[in-house]
Amino acid sequence: MFSERLEKLIQSSLQDGILTDQEKAAIIKRAKAEGEDIDEVEIYIDSLLQKRQKELNNSDVKRKANTSGMDELKHLIDAAMADGIITSKEREVITRKAAALGMDAAEVEVYLDAEEQKIEQQTDAAVRKQKGKQCPYCGGSIPLLTDRCPHCNENITPEASKELQEIFDNLEEALVDFKSGKDIAKSKATVERFMRKAKMYYGNNPKIQKLLEEVEMESAKAEKVAKANARKGAAIQFLANHKELVISAIVILAIFLGIKGCINSTEREKIEKEELYNQQYELDKPIIDDQYERLCKSLDELEIPNKSNFKEMTRKLQMIVWSDVSKSTVVEDSWNGNKYIHNDYEIEKREAFVKLKQAYAEELKTVYKQVYGKDNFYNYTPKEIEYPSDIRR
Repeated sequence: MFSERLEKLIQSSLQDGILTDQEKAAIIKRAKAEGEDIDEVEIYIDSLLQKRQKELNNSDVKRKANTSGMDELKHLIDAAMADGIITSKEREVITRKAAALGMDAAEVEVYLDAEEQKIEQQTDAAVRKQKGKQCPYCGGSIPLLTDRCPHCNENITPEASKELQEIFDNLEEALVDFKSGKDIAKSKATVERFMRKAKMYYGNNPKIQKLLEEVEMESAKAEKVAKANARKGAAIQFLANHKELVISAIVILAIFLGIKGCINSTEREKIEKEELYNQQYELDKPIIDDQYERLCKSLDELEIPNKSNFKEMTRKLQMIVWSDVSKSTVVEDSWNGNKYIHNDYEIEKREAFVKLKQAYAEELKTVYKQVYGKDNFYNYTPKEIEYPSDIRR
């Protein structure tokens, strides 16, 4: 309608919904310089001013309404959280109110979960403070400033806790040597010695029981691998000492079958695939061992389930999962045409981890039944806790 420069001057003057005398004088002066009709300019300014004031008024009303609605939603959430638990009905009322205010329902759900978890953590911290420490002999809870376990009646001394830690460390070190193949007989004897000591003095401690189960399993596997390596070494030595015999057998076989070459392209492919299998196995093995040890450590750090911590322990257990190392490496077996995940070692380690996870889930299941009773147990229990045998990873 007017020049671009005049339009910008008018729009900037009306931005705050107020037109001062100075701003109006500047606009009129600019309009006269451009030869515009002054009455027409004043009418245009008045219409824009009224429109801008109406927009600002509507925005202010909406903002006040939203502020009032947010305050009401906050009071509603505080009332629901007063007992530390948000029921499904309370959650439904809150999300419905949030939707009416134009808020994202998913964001409200996340906020409610965070607030509920915060209260549970505070409660759990208070319970842990009251519990004190654990008995190294039976794993029971010992009140603070107590030197005798109320469960097994053993004297609790710094030396006992230190000795228990030494058993852990020595078992771990001996097991590492055993698995690495260093002096297998000596490593096996060391492992068995500390296992006997752990069973004799601390056999009732649940963590010791889990550790011993794991060590026995790992020892058996390490011994099996060592024997396999020994047989492999003997076979290689035999071939090295009887080269002429092996070559003669190959030549005779080639003549009998009418093959001019000793090894054709098919045989070379088989050898290459076998080498690929062995190389990939060696690459994956330390990764698998590291993951297994980390996950088992996470399971060991879980507290003994009780009525005050079972929800948090359930969440933590669900977060401890196995991640397949060799899932993307599938090798075709050229001998029988089958396809398989190359690393059977990972399957064994994963199954061992799953057993430990199932054992803890069984403990949680017992607490859920105590809290909710057998009738309501299935309404409030996660499926992997309700059916621990269905845990896969």
